[in-house]
Amino acid sequence: MAVRTQVKFYYDVLSPYAWFGFEALCRYQKPWDLDLQLRPINLGKIKKESGNISPGPCADVFKGSLFFPDVQRTSEMMELPYKPLKDFEESVFIKGSLPTQKTLAACQILYPDNMEELTRQSWLGLYSHDMDMTDKGNILQFAEAAQIPDVDKLLEFSVGNEAKQQLISNTTEALESKCFGAPWFMVTNPKTGRREKFFGQDRVEMLGWVLGKEYVGHHPSQ
Repeated sequence: MAVRTQVKFYYDVLSPYAWFGFEALCRYQKPWDLDLQLRPINLGKIKKESGNISPGPCADVFKGSLFFPDVQRTSEMMELPYKPLKDFEESVFIKGSLPTQKTLAACQILYPDNMEELTRQSWLGLYSHDMDMTDKGNILQFAEAAQIPDVDKLLEFSVGNEAKQQLISNTTEALESKCFGAPWFMVTNPKTGRREKFFGQDRVEMLGWVLGKEYVGHHPSQ
């Protein structure tokens, strides 16, 4: 029996680039027989511990001049329904995503089969509908759209210590692998046993090269 390729994907819904990387890997799950394991992290903690400066428009005027058009182009290329936030600084740097990330960590424990769709609905909430990632009512909508078996149980669990510790564990695991941003993913090659690390949404083609798999663009199903 063939061994599937394990891919651990570390992400925070605050990053639009992580969304693009997530969707790219999801599209190649079946063609490349990937065992995609989603790991929500605290991106603020990652950046603080690694000393990385955010590429967002508020951190550096030169990087910022490219940020918005680059995200727009990437979303159009991948045919994802991205819409610019009305107030990027408030949504990303002030409000953040901690309650949503804790809910995703709770889902990782309680309903791992629903992780992919809850992750997707959370990103759609932020970058398609400009929804507050700290609002309980919004998170409830994400969970319902993802068809979580017991939404109330998930939300109650997400504010408990176990979900908090899971998020901390994911973040620590990422830091120990020298993660400095998102998306970050680690791949165990089933043929060689070697662990490869990748940063960025544009590394999926390189992943295919490493695994000896054919990359056929952003829409392999077409």
